[in-house]
Order: sequence, then structure tokens, then C-alpha cells
Amino acid sequence: MNEEKPYIEHWSMKSEFNIRAVLDVLIARWHWFALSVFLCLGLAYVYIRTVPVVYKREAVVQLKNKVKTEEAFNEKQMFDDSNNNVDGEILIFKSRLMMGEVISRLGLDINYSLDDGLKDRDLYADSPVKISFPDSSFVKPALFSVVPLSDSRFRIKGLEDDPDGVMEYTFDKLLDSPVGRMVVSRTSFFDESSLNIPVQVTCAERESLITSRLADLEVGRSVKDANLLTLTYQDTDQKRGDDILNTLIQVYVDESMQDKNLVIRNTAFFIDERLKLINEELGDVENHIEDYRKQSQSADFGIEAKLYLENKNRYDQDVTELTNQVELIGLVQMFLHDPLKNEHLLPVNSGILSTNIEELIGKYNNTLLDRDKLKVSAGENSPAVKKRSMELASLRTTISQSLRNMQETIEMKQAYARHSQMLEMNRIGTIPTREKYLLSVERQQKIKEELFIYLLNKREENALTLATADSNLRIVDSAYDAGKAGSKTLVILLGALIAGILVPGMVFYIQPLLDVTIRGRKDIEDNLTIPFLGEIPRKSKKAPFVVVREQDRDPISESFRIIRSNLDFMLQEKSETKSIMFTSFNPESGKTFVASNLAVALALTGKRIILVEMDIRKGSEEGEDGKVHPGLTNYLSGNVQKTEDIIMKSSHYEGLDVIASGPIPPNPAELLLSSRLDDLMAELRGKYDYILMDTVPYRMVADAQVISRAVDLCIYIVREGRMDRRLLPEIEKLYVTGKLPHMAVVLNDACYQQAGYGYYGYGYGYGYGYGYGNNNGKKK
Repeated sequence: MNEEKPYIEHWSMKSEFNIRAVLDVLIARWHWFALSVFLCLGLAYVYIRTVPVVYKREAVVQLKNKVKTEEAFNEKQMFDDSNNNVDGEILIFKSRLMMGEVISRLGLDINYSLDDGLKDRDLYADSPVKISFPDSSFVKPALFSVVPLSDSRFRIKGLEDDPDGVMEYTFDKLLDSPVGRMVVSRTSFFDESSLNIPVQVTCAERESLITSRLADLEVGRSVKDANLLTLTYQDTDQKRGDDILNTLIQVYVDESMQDKNLVIRNTAFFIDERLKLINEELGDVENHIEDYRKQSQSADFGIEAKLYLENKNRYDQDVTELTNQVELIGLVQMFLHDPLKNEHLLPVNSGILSTNIEELIGKYNNTLLDRDKLKVSAGENSPAVKKRSMELASLRTTISQSLRNMQETIEMKQAYARHSQMLEMNRIGTIPTREKYLLSVERQQKIKEELFIYLLNKREENALTLATADSNLRIVDSAYDAGKAGSKTLVILLGALIAGILVPGMVFYIQPLLDVTIRGRKDIEDNLTIPFLGEIPRKSKKAPFVVVREQDRDPISESFRIIRSNLDFMLQEKSETKSIMFTSFNPESGKTFVASNLAVALALTGKRIILVEMDIRKGSEEGEDGKVHPGLTNYLSGNVQKTEDIIMKSSHYEGLDVIASGPIPPNPAELLLSSRLDDLMAELRGKYDYILMDTVPYRMVADAQVISRAVDLCIYIVREGRMDRRLLPEIEKLYVTGKLPHMAVVLNDACYQQAGYGYYGYGYGYGYGYGYGNNNGKKK
């Protein structure tokens, strides 16, 4: 037991990343990389030859901005979209309606192609034949081939009525087919080389074709927050891609102009209708004004009112003057008829507007003055005085009568003036009402006149807009080449080369990471403190079971010689006869293989070696006579008393003795616990230099732990690729706790190519059924 090593309760595996180890693994499997590179390059070549080259075409357009005006009814407001919604215009460009119109204009629903080996070559602009449908389109999707036979004849293959293309047709002649009535014509590209070469024609379903074409179209802003749009289209034909982009832009312009012109024409129709209606209404208003003025007998109410006012003032003045005359006449009459004033002179210049009366009054006053003078000189009874008195009396009567006549005349004039005054006042009173009514009618006339003139202006503006209508789209760049959509040929080949290196590299790198089994000496040395005795390379399946020969210098033989040398260092302090036990964690680890070949390697040095098969749970093989040779179980059970009866010579090497396991006992554990095992070991120690014991896996059954009491060295066999690395702590625990004496580890079936040691170049492998319990398997 190893006293100086403490028990590790919480032991964990050591691991680190070593890039050199990874490179060694990759270099060791170079042929896989060569095969992977070859396959990837082959696939890339097939891809390049089968997948058509997709060209990327681009065009740049600008959406023009319209500035809103402040007028509520301006032609820009009526006919133009003043705010271009860029996102909305993008959706318009990608609309099915627009793409459908592009397909119709370019005739993309009928596609022509030629079989060009691994792929088809499109004949967009250089097809030797062309198909047209007089009934506007085909009735259903179809795929067929046109085979020109001569300058005038051709065949059609693939149609339902003639799938093998037996019938012949004439170019430029109408023919009935399942697709519809069609005419096949020759194009300018038709020549001698076109004969007998099938031109594949595809009549695609419109909706699916629109969807397919829209999938290849991308529309987006060229610059953020700008009205520049970049249209990108991917197509296998460069000219077709250019035509689709340019036609799409033209369809957009035509649609926008058509919408704009439609609005303008509708507006012109609206204006003309309104002008006609307003003209009729305006004529009615003018006729109404004319009739009203005729009925009112007035050309202008303002002038008429002024005239009426002047007449009224004149009549007012006449009334006043006549009234004054009446008053004056009354005063004169009162003075004239006053008895007290008969001898008085009558007032002159009284204001009476009558020269006759003024003359009579003047004559009266003169006569009165003459009488008064005569009366003074001649006396009252003088004939001259009496004559003058009689003249005065007559004048007074005449004056009085004249005043009355004049008064009557003035009163008649006064009554007439008053009547006229009232008439003028009545006329003046009706003018506001008449003028108000006429103003309302004239207001309607003015409104209709202004609207009529406005619409006339708008009609001219609308005509000008129609003549100068411009699209809101400006083409910055027509369709141009923007490279190829997919990777270039060199990029594809380079990618295939890199993939050919990376794929197996990742597989070989990830595989060990996912593999939890032991893969090489490094796993053991990094995770165990147990002495490492050596490693045995993998042997080929054709190699014999015992590969160690006296003159052989192969890697496996050399590995056993190395282990033999390392044994000397580990057992130098032991007894003269060394007993070595071989065990493992799991079956099929190669314990028998290692024990047999190590026994031969030790025997080659001239040592006395005996190999004891202590896996007694599996019986020995039957001999040629059908019997099992006596072995260990016979001796332990007491059926054989002498060791000489169970010792045999090895068939692999004459200097090697072997004790077979013998028949399968019913109580293997009890036999191994018996003292006869100790007696056997003591007897063998006296005869041999090395006793090699091939035992069962440790912990599978208790046999290995029972046998360990009689051994000097326990060699623990770990087979690469069979044992889980996560079980290494269990082996370490056996070592630090000393449950197995003087442990050492041997790595079996090591694959040096995988581990990166390329100087070996081969290994070995073997397998045999290994289990415990009652079965018919026999151990070799």
C-alpha cells in the first residue's frame, strides 16, 4: 500500500486546451481533409454550373416635393398631391398592379430558354422564335418546346394534343392548341443554327409570376430622410433586369400622369358645367334687374332720389313763397278795408309779386295825394276833389278785387305746390325699399359675375396645367449594373475550399470534445497520479493474438519491451520472484492480450515466466479430444494435487508456461479465498522469476480484490476509446487508498494517428466477448 499518498475525497479530472494537440489531430487525418476539399470543390463547381448567375440591377429616382400655397382654391391644391409619402410610394412601386403592368408591357408571361447542359439559358431578347396569342393571352399555363425544322416549318413538343411533336406547323399561321389560338413567328435571331434545336416555352400563371417578380424587387430609401429611392432588381438576364426596372419607373410615371390628367379633365368638365349654369343664372338676374327698372321707370335710384329731393325742396320753397304772398295779400286787404284808414296811403313794396297791383296801389296813392292837395286848395266840394274821390273809390274797389283774384290764384298754386310736395315726399319714401331690393339683386349679380370670372380664370389655368403637366418623379439614374447578387465564382470556390478544411476539422475537433472516453496517454497522465507503465499501439485485425517475436521491431513489440524495462524499475525492491496481476475497470480492455504478450516479452530475456489465467468464471477451451485440460479450478478445488499436472507449455513461445483457468466452478469466490491459492503462489515463486496473473475486471466481481493479496504489482489496463474519462477518479481512489497493491497503468489500443503521433502510422484492434456469469463463451 502506498502510505505517502493521501486519500483524495473530492478528486476532479484535469483538462486544458492544447492547440498543438488539435493541429496534430488535424494533420494526422490529412486524407479526410483532402477528400472533404475535393468534395466541396466538386459541389461548388456543380453549383456554379447548375445555378444561373443572378445579376443585380439598380435605378435611382427622386420624388419631387410640392409646396402648399395659402390660397384655399389653387390649382396646385386641386390637381397635385402636395405631400409625397415616401413609404406609400415604396408600396406603390412594389404593388402587384404595377408589376402586372410591367409584365404585360414586356410580355414576361411567356419565357423562352435553351437547354445549356446543367442549366437552362434564358432567351429574353435573342429568342429565334416568338409566340403571340390573337385572343390576348393563353388560356392556361403550359410548358412546351418549339423545334424549328426549316425556314417555314416547325414542331411543338409537350402539348396535350401532340406530346411527342409529331405534327408539323407553318410559321406565321394561326393554329389551335390546348393553350389557345396562337401564332409562332420567327425573329431576327432565327438562322441556320436554330434548326432542330428545341426552344423551351413557358407560359406562366400571371399571379404566381407577379409574386415571383416582386420577390426579386427591392425598393428603399437611398439616404435616410431623403426623397431618393433606390430600386434593386435581381435577374439572370441583365437586359431583362434593366427593362423591368426602367419599365416599372415608366409605368409609375404613366400612372401618376394618368391620374393627374384624369383629375384635370374632370376639373375642366366641372368648370365648364359650372360656367354654363352660372351664365344662365347671371342672365336671369340681369333680366330681372332690367324688368324691375322698366317696371320702376328708373335708371338710377340715386339720381332719381336726388331729383325727387330737389323737386320737394322746390315745392317747399313754392309753398313758402305762396304762403307769404297769401299773408301779404291778407295784410293789404285788412289795411284796405279798414274804415279808419280810408284816407291813408296804401303800403307800397309790400312784397306782393304782382306788378299790376303795385301799379294800382301806386296810382291810388298818387290820386290820394292829388285829391288831398286839391282839397286843401279847392275845398272838399270842389268838382276836382269829388272827381278824385270817385277815382279813389274805384281804385280801391279794383285793388280789392285784384287782391282777391290774386289770392285765389295763389291759393290754387299753393294747393298744387302742397300736393306736389306730398307726392315727392311719397316718392322719396319708397326709394330705400326699392333700392334695398335692387341692391340684393345686384349683389347676387355681382357674386355670380365674380364667380363666373373666377371660373374663367381657373379654366385657363386648368388648360395650362394640362398642357404643362409633369410627373412627381424624376429619374436620377436609369437601370445600371450593380454587380452580381450571389457570390462570385472565386468567392464560391474559396468558400468551398475553406468549408472543405473546416468541416472535417470541426468534426475531428468536436468529436473528441463530445467523446468522454479516454483518448491517449495525456488523458491518463493529466488526471491520474498512478505511475504510467507504458502504452500499446493499436494492432491490425489481421495481426496474430501474440505479436511479440524475438526479432520483430514493430511498434507493438517495442512497446512491450518498454513496459518490460519499466517493470524492472518498479519491482527492483521486491522479492526475487515477482507476481504481477492484470485487471481493468471494464471488460474487453485487453488484459489477456497484454498479459500474454508481456509474458512472451519477459520470456525472451531468458526469465522463467508463467502465465496464470485467474478468470475462473470463464472456463478453458476444450481440446481436440473434446475435454477441458485440468487447470486452476481443479487445483484449488483439490481435484488435482500437484502443480505439474496443471502447468502447460504455451503454444506461442516454448519458454513460457501457462496455467489455464480450467472448468467453470460453482463457487469461484470461495475457491480463490482458499489457502490452496496461497500454496500455489508459494510453490510458483520457487520455480519462476515472474508470475503473471490474468484476472477479472476490478469491482465487476470480488475476484480481483481477493487475488490482490498474493501479488507484488497490479497493472491496471485502460483501453483507449472504451473507458469513460469520468471514471478515472475511481481508479485514482484505488491507488491513493491502497486497495490494489503497487498499482501501475498501461494504456492499450492507443491510436497514435488520432493522438497526433504520426511516426507510427498504424495500430491494432481486437475484441472478444467478455462477461461474467454462466455462459458458453470460452477464453482463449
